[in-house]
Amino acid sequence: MNACTEWLAQFFDELTPHEFYRVIFPEGELDQRGAMTKGKYTGIIIEVTDETKPVVRHYRDGSTKEVNEPVVMRHTVTDDLAEIDEVLQRENFCLMPPLSYAGKKRSAENARFLYAIAVDLDDLRKGKNGEPNGLIDLWVAHIERVQRIPKPTMIVSSGTGLHLYYVFESAIPLFPNIARQLQKYKHELTRLCWNEGIVDIESDNDIQFEGIYQGFRMPGTITKAGKLNGTNERARCFMTGEKVSIEYMNSFVEPKYQIKEYAYKSKLTKAEAQEKYPEWYEERIVKGNKNVLHPWALNRSVYDWWLRQIRSGAKVRHRYWCLWILAIYAKKCSFYDPKKNPNPVTREELEHDAWGLLGFLDEMTETEDNHFTEIDVIEALEAFEDRFISYPRASIRYKSNIPFEPAIRRNGQKQEDHLEEARAIRDIRMKRQGRKWDENNGRSKGSGEKSKIVEEWRLLHPDGKKIDCHKETGLSRVTIDKWWDKIEEGGGSSGENNTANS
Repeated sequence: MNACTEWLAQFFDELTPHEFYRVIFPEGELDQRGAMTKGKYTGIIIEVTDETKPVVRHYRDGSTKEVNEPVVMRHTVTDDLAEIDEVLQRENFCLMPPLSYAGKKRSAENARFLYAIAVDLDDLRKGKNGEPNGLIDLWVAHIERVQRIPKPTMIVSSGTGLHLYYVFESAIPLFPNIARQLQKYKHELTRLCWNEGIVDIESDNDIQFEGIYQGFRMPGTITKAGKLNGTNERARCFMTGEKVSIEYMNSFVEPKYQIKEYAYKSKLTKAEAQEKYPEWYEERIVKGNKNVLHPWALNRSVYDWWLRQIRSGAKVRHRYWCLWILAIYAKKCSFYDPKKNPNPVTREELEHDAWGLLGFLDEMTETEDNHFTEIDVIEALEAFEDRFISYPRASIRYKSNIPFEPAIRRNGQKQEDHLEEARAIRDIRMKRQGRKWDENNGRSKGSGEKSKIVEEWRLLHPDGKKIDCHKETGLSRVTIDKWWDKIEEGGGSSGENNTANS
């Protein structure tokens, strides 16, 4: 028995998979089988089968190999939860997020209600003899004694880690602004849970942040370790607390991370939605437009560039996010334009490339309990949708942990052309002020060179931050602070967005 499972079994009541999902989806919450009732929605299961289809995979040494890719099935979960009992009879990887959806496609734009926030904890600290020190510290110190982390409703021992489920007293409607608040909250909650006393990490860069739409291994299904080692080990679930309110969850984070604007399912009428979220109501209800966010199309060269970034800079703890971002760029580059994008990226091309990277990414594995698997690829491909089309560059850099400069400069220009233009603008502005950029102005010896470094960096990074300038140039923060605003006054940076990263 897994050490975490054994510890949990000593103190908490174990649930069957059916009981687990009944806690998340109370009876009457989901739609009846075949009913298609207005205002009722269903859950979705992703099943990775033993059936296969051929795909070419790429490896770190540059070699390729044709392998068989597993066939993936999607199951609609109705109110009787019969589909859950059915898939558990098979020996396959199965994932399910704690959400309800309109339709059969598991996408953020089809998500209607969030029933729980789930936090995935990997790399739990162990004692010399395999004791679950991380789990014990989580529960005894951080939850019961210090009360630094909220008490989860249920905990799933997934084989290689833990899933903490915080089930809401009532489901939360996923209006766009509420979804953004929930995502921000989950990010901070994840950071709290990934404490050095609980997990074995060196810095915050090792934290594995996930979105609110993330699916998790279903209790009762075979674990990653069980599949690899042939032990048939199953994910098991335990009742550890009560359902939670937003007010309770908010009490564990600073005000800036709190969910301040929300409504529970039973309290929000269509009229209230129209008054509270007029933009969403106009687009979704009145116009019937599922794509509330308008796409920002990019040339496929951005997609090809990110493929190269993955091959040269992907790291073990960020492999999933590298593929997830690849799916976002694929969506950005999927719109046809005869001049700007005559060769758009297709969903089929994305899938081929993502599956082809599986071998490459799995070869980075450092421990046998943390392989990069088919499930990771499937989850990452879910980002191929319009909702993520405006994902910011800063978040891409943070989640992928790949330092980069975009291949395409501002307005599609090459670096040298962009710099030439930016310097010309700077000089014109300085001339109007009766000054020259390179005049001494009483500066100390060597300061001119440093100011030039700051200038060049700002010209190349119009939306860059001081901390990034410090990291990339090696200049002291005092020096950067000294010249930052003066360069702004001289016309060095306008703060315009880079088209490659919109």
